[in-house]
Amino acid sequence: KQWYQRRVAITAGEVLELKQQGNRFFSQRSYEEAISCYTKALLKNDKVTTIYTNRALCYLKLELWDRVIRDCKLALEIDKKMTKAHFFMGQALTELERYNDAIVAFTLAIENAKSQKQHFGDDLHMALRKTKKKKVPTATLR
Repeated sequence: KQWYQRRVAITAGEVLELKQQGNRFFSQRSYEEAISCYTKALLKNDKVTTIYTNRALCYLKLELWDRVIRDCKLALEIDKKMTKAHFFMGQALTELERYNDAIVAFTLAIENAKSQKQHFGDDLHMALRKTKKKKVPTATLR
């Protein structure tokens, strides 16, 4: 039992270190290196939602929309109220012109942020407004 507890503590420490290393790479705009660190961390513990959303944000920066959606879905399987996962997924869905799905994702992000008393400034509402505008066909002048 002690061996197991020690091993779990070592793994948790390794996961945290890999996440922090990924965060440093992200802040340097080294997105591929950050993705590598987050992926290694997830191989050690695939239940840490923030690592999925951190990696999803890297994919957003690299405009790899399908990978953003995949990581957000994996995070939401663990915690379906994860605001950032809904927000990032909404952004990727908007880029893929899947506006109805994006509106649902942004709406869930707003609802979860409100219920969890999280503050995202106006980012969530602004993203929802922009997506709704894109969805509405513009009238042509004749």
